[in-house]
Amino acid sequence: MSKFCEYCKVNIVDDSPNCPLCGKCIDDQCEKKNKFYPKYKLVADKREPIIKILEKLSLLFVALSIAVNLFTDKTISWSLYVIISFVLLNFVILRPIKKKFTLAQVLSVVAFWLTCFMLFLELYTSTWGWGVMYAIPFTWLGLAVLSGIMTMVHGYVNFEMFKPMFMLTFLSAISLILVLCFNCEVVWPTLVALLVSASEIILMFMFRFKRSVRSLKKDFGI
Repeated sequence: MSKFCEYCKVNIVDDSPNCPLCGKCIDDQCEKKNKFYPKYKLVADKREPIIKILEKLSLLFVALSIAVNLFTDKTISWSLYVIISFVLLNFVILRPIKKKFTLAQVLSVVAFWLTCFMLFLELYTSTWGWGVMYAIPFTWLGLAVLSGIMTMVHGYVNFEMFKPMFMLTFLSAISLILVLCFNCEVVWPTLVALLVSASEIILMFMFRFKRSVRSLKKDFGI
């Protein structure tokens, strides 16, 4: 026979005399013996309503921008910038806050979406070169240095920082190959980003090899 907790508004199907959520006594016998059982309130996340409001306002602003752009120019030329900014706001700021991302996850998300954003700017504005040769590699370099600092702060035991390091190493390696294939004038920023991120991975393995291997096996189910 199920019991009902009036405080949490849930049915309790087990034989426990107390509600597993708030600790309130829900049994008659228990209530006689222990009238002053402590009540624990579930703390709601106050950020969620604010995030929902920001998402709705952002969508409204995007819709208005598209409508104005179509009405004035019959195109979505400048409103496309607003759409991309909304995507960045959602994936780089709102979603990490909502999902409570770790710092390593935030760095990975920022690296990926900022790279996509700068590539979009280059392609859309037909100004190919500045992003691939300067902006993107310097962004990777800054994120790699930040990952290295956070790793040292945690005494080389925070394996979470391996994830953005691996991603930055992979991205910079692919970018270096493409830069060399297309004979770009400037190569050194991409090379520096690759060397820094790869060196951090090597150093982390040197200082915590066994721990790193165990973490890799755990993450990838090896």
